[in-house]
Amino acid sequence: MASYFSPNVKVKKSKLEGGGLFASGDIKKGELIADFTNGLGKIISIDEAEKLYKKGFDYMLQISDTQFSAATKEEELEAGDYLNHSCEPNCGINGKLKVVAMRDIKKGEEITFDYAMSESSEFKMKCNCKSKNCRKVITGVYWKRKD
Repeated sequence: MASYFSPNVKVKKSKLEGGGLFASGDIKKGELIADFTNGLGKIISIDEAEKLYKKGFDYMLQISDTQFSAATKEEELEAGDYLNHSCEPNCGINGKLKVVAMRDIKKGEEITFDYAMSESSEFKMKCNCKSKNCRKVITGVYWKRKD
């Protein structure tokens, strides 16, 4: 069974990173954008996730302390794999596997979430979001900060 994606989303070129997920229609706050409950990629270990990341193939979502849901090859990619990071995201993770709008999103706007919301590993990457409150570096332990 495949993942669910709102009919109001599409993949297109992003200024943030390669491809991105964009609103093809207005999306209201609280609206479900994607549900990965029935259509996860392969479940892989932290070690396997690190190997993929080092190869530059980082289409994955951490779903527990020791597991990731990941596309492990090009043919497995789907719309949700193009959700890019922003330090000022417009959507978030509800539970483990549902992506919902945290505010109204206008047609044409890129749909983003904060990668720190789904990471607790030693993950680290340079941020390209250029938002007003950009943290410059995204880590899997950012959520532990008291501020």
